Amino acid sequence: MKNCLQCGLPFEITDQDLAFYAEVSPSFNSKKFAVPEPKLCPPCRLQRRLVWRNERSLYVRKCDLCNTSMLSMYRSGVPFPVYCLDCWWSDKWDPFSYGRDFDFSRPFFDQWVEFQNTVPHFSLAVLRQTMENSDYCNHAGYLKNCYLLVNSDYSEQCLFGKGVNRCFDCLDCLKTYDCQTCYEATNCYNCAFSSYIIDCHNSSDCHFSSNLIGCKNCFGCVNLRNKEFYFFNERLSAEDYKARVADLMTQKNREEIWGDFLAFRKNHFMKWMQEKNTENCSGDYLVECKNCQDSYDCEFLENSRYCSDLKKGEKVSFGNYDISFFGTGVDRSYECSVAGYGANHTLFCENVWQSNDIYYSQFCMQNCHDLFACMGLRHQEFAVFNKKYSKNEYEALCAKIAAHMQNTGEWGEFFSIRLSSSAYNETVVMDYFPLGREEIEEKGWPYAQELPSPLSNLPKISGDALPTNPTDDILNVAIECAETGKLFKIQKAELAFYRKMNLPLPKVHPEQRLLRRLSLKNPRKLWERGCSLCAGAISTTFAPNRPEKVYCEACYLKSVD
Repeated sequence: MKNCLQCGLPFEITDQDLAFYAEVSPSFNSKKFAVPEPKLCPPCRLQRRLVWRNERSLYVRKCDLCNTSMLSMYRSGVPFPVYCLDCWWSDKWDPFSYGRDFDFSRPFFDQWVEFQNTVPHFSLAVLRQTMENSDYCNHAGYLKNCYLLVNSDYSEQCLFGKGVNRCFDCLDCLKTYDCQTCYEATNCYNCAFSSYIIDCHNSSDCHFSSNLIGCKNCFGCVNLRNKEFYFFNERLSAEDYKARVADLMTQKNREEIWGDFLAFRKNHFMKWMQEKNTENCSGDYLVECKNCQDSYDCEFLENSRYCSDLKKGEKVSFGNYDISFFGTGVDRSYECSVAGYGANHTLFCENVWQSNDIYYSQFCMQNCHDLFACMGLRHQEFAVFNKKYSKNEYEALCAKIAAHMQNTGEWGEFFSIRLSSSAYNETVVMDYFPLGREEIEEKGWPYAQELPSPLSNLPKISGDALPTNPTDDILNVAIECAETGKLFKIQKAELAFYRKMNLPLPKVHPEQRLLRRLSLKNPRKLWERGCSLCAGAISTTFAPNRPEKVYCEACYLKSVD
């Protein structure tokens, strides 16, 4: 057992962990530079990676190259240049013009932050050439007619979502895959024409329900399999089902029904882990995973540990530790925030795609290989701090730098929180490790003051005073969130969706709606407790002091209807 240098808590390093570190340790100039045991525990390592990912704090500012107005995940006034997507992906600038020599009299990370503050950053983390009419999306690719999606790929006509992948015509969803025409869906696969559903698979025309598989026309139901015309787990005829649903919808609004359903759900047993077709795994929200431990929100992942938010690609992601976002075929990688599209053997990187054998680099993609401490490179090889070298020169220099980092104690550590390009409170770390301003600044981590809303000059209406049947005029006003007072607007495509689905306008800000959905998911932490039915030991994200009945796999499968 070791004690974490950040939080002080003990954590275990297993023989399996040591074997992985040895396997991915790189060799330079015929010498292997061993990846050392981590100094931070898994949660603190996750916290450190997440602070490098800004998904939803977006700003309107000028491009530092062409001076056009753009949407950016970096506010005006950051110390580095920010280019619009057209400029950043173009040949208008030369990343090698920022190249520099390594100074062996100074620590690596001190030199990195100076280098990082000179090289242009892209305004949004998207694969530009794959985006069609989806200019207001971030950390995404292969989207068409989408608006304010983050962490999403291969979707069309979807709005206000996080982790919306391979979906069509969905709004206000979180971690949905292969879904169509869904509203307020969380952690759902292959569902259609459904709303207010949680942890459902292969179901359609279901509403206010959770843990359904293969169901149709279910309302207010929990833990059902291959059922139709069920109302709060009661079997009805088709006619009685429709009448009961219609009667309830006239008596109560959707918020009241949602509250009733959540109370009803608490009376039912829960699955020890949300999973589909997994083998020998621990964590939560895993699909088609095998031999993965302490991992969350991943699909098509094998032989990995401490990973999160990795998604399906042309092949499974295999043999990774401590990778957060985004997957699609990541292999033999360690301690990266955003690695994907076939990234292989990437170590201590941020936003590296379609590349292999990359170390301590950022924004390198499109078939790069053998890079050390580089930024903004595409189709390049054998470079250090954006200077090109021959293969032999590269190997010799990397060996010297790695040895220097071993002496300074930096080798094997990811970029620290204090070096992040975004402030702590601008990033997804707040979803899992929320801190107040005082605590953030006390730790010496970056904090950003909230800016005035760009909607403040529009006519305003309270979220509690929205019309039942709004006209198109609603598109021209700012709505004051009923919970926070924060301003937001209704979009044209969004209004069309509400009308088609016969839904009321939302009273609360999109960010607040997302936080509600995130609160439905268990924390990314495992506890040992007993099954509520057989008392057998289980590893689960349900803390032992929680009141829910939690069943192990065998008991759950025997008990579902």
